[in-house]
Amino acid sequence: MATSDISARVGSLVLGFGLLGGGGLATAGQPVTSSSDQQSEAGAVHADITRYVLQADGKLYLPMSGRKKGLFPDVGSGLTFKGRGKGYLEFYGITDRGANSDGPGQVVNPAGAGSKFFPVPEFHPSYGLIRVTEQSATLLDLHPLKDAQGRSPTGLPPPGRGKGPVEEVPLTGDMHFDSQRAPFDELGLDAEAVVWDAARKALWVSDEYGPYVLKVEPSSGRILEWLRPGPGPRDLPQILASRRSNRGLENLALVTKTGHLHGALQSPIDPLDANGKSLQATPPGGKPVDIKHAAKFIRWIDYDPTTGRSLLFAYPVDGSLYDKGRTGAAKLGDVTSLGGGRFLVIEQGAGAGDGHTKNGLMLVEFPADATDITSLGADLEASSITGTPVNAADFSKVVPLRKTKLFDLNAAGWDAEKAEGIALVDAHTIALINDNDFGIRTALFDAQGKEVEGSVGDCTLDATEARLTSCAAKSATSARVVQAKGPGTDVEFWLIRFDRDLTKP
Repeated sequence: MATSDISARVGSLVLGFGLLGGGGLATAGQPVTSSSDQQSEAGAVHADITRYVLQADGKLYLPMSGRKKGLFPDVGSGLTFKGRGKGYLEFYGITDRGANSDGPGQVVNPAGAGSKFFPVPEFHPSYGLIRVTEQSATLLDLHPLKDAQGRSPTGLPPPGRGKGPVEEVPLTGDMHFDSQRAPFDELGLDAEAVVWDAARKALWVSDEYGPYVLKVEPSSGRILEWLRPGPGPRDLPQILASRRSNRGLENLALVTKTGHLHGALQSPIDPLDANGKSLQATPPGGKPVDIKHAAKFIRWIDYDPTTGRSLLFAYPVDGSLYDKGRTGAAKLGDVTSLGGGRFLVIEQGAGAGDGHTKNGLMLVEFPADATDITSLGADLEASSITGTPVNAADFSKVVPLRKTKLFDLNAAGWDAEKAEGIALVDAHTIALINDNDFGIRTALFDAQGKEVEGSVGDCTLDATEARLTSCAAKSATSARVVQAKGPGTDVEFWLIRFDRDLTKP
């Protein structure tokens, strides 16, 4: 097949898989096709879909004690289109901080509000090249990120960052805090998005811990620039450092025409008072609520790498669509630029009523008079809740970004919880990938070793003695990392061709 025909034939059962039939689940070497017709806010939409399970050579798997084959290299945290070859498409995918799963919600020795199990603490966040043909989607390689001194950051969390108690204590798979094998890492990275910048011959990577933005040399993985929130002329806006814990910069997009980077925090910010407590605001006729749960917008950044200038805008969120009516239940996955001030955004979160995860694709446009909110601090979030001005901030005068729901991924058969990577292939076609958390989860067990229903987040752990207490599941005495079950355990790669030109209004 000629290279120029690849994306065009996506419209005919995507990449020309006319004999495979529709529906079902993709398996190794067996992509499947389907179609979806929807009526959305953007009107009637038809899409043809091809689904792959991402493959990789065994040498790329992560070695893990007790796992003969190891863990599949999960590069589903971010996705960017690199280009076309003869009969194939190529993308870069990126891992997050590595194999990790939820730990106890409270930890002592050391103290922390939250924890994560890291069964492979030596892992280094990495990116790799994905090649897609008619037959398969395959990860070809992995490149760990490294700083100017050649040190490769781990995915272990950095210490407190000046925000009160350490937020996530890193634990080994046996519920210990090991200051030698799994310590806090000053260089720790939680990579969440990757963008190919052909003009600069560089990759841009977002990091959720900071949030940070990194410029990376593709051939070596060397970090050329490390952008952080701060007061400097090339720093990101300081307000972004108020991101909610584990809700940093999940996404990143490059506008080719301007060379600007765009992205958004995953959820509303979580500003803290002098005692490290979440600031609150009071809605009309209601009771005080944490800003992180109820602010009516998420901060969107427009960053110019040439000048170092940043602008911030308001991405609107409707809390009525999400669990407990909270805007803070919404999360923004990846973003891709459509050109002309238009973007496609993955918006997801626990839905109102049933709590099931919703995954939708939103068309986002910049109105000509969109308000630059860079100079406005957390009072603006408070004003969005109170409905009145707070000090000098008045949300009623802010012109937010314009958002229209284009496509319901769940209605099209998407059953993974985390749709995290999106890339534009051509005017009609996007690629999508999920984060499978390296195929692991945390399970609770009783004294006899039987698995117990419940959440480890409801437990307290003494990390020195590896002892659980105060679990809501009373019979639980221990927790450990086990194999995940159900939807989303594979890394799936989707190609979706729409019946409309996404680059045109």
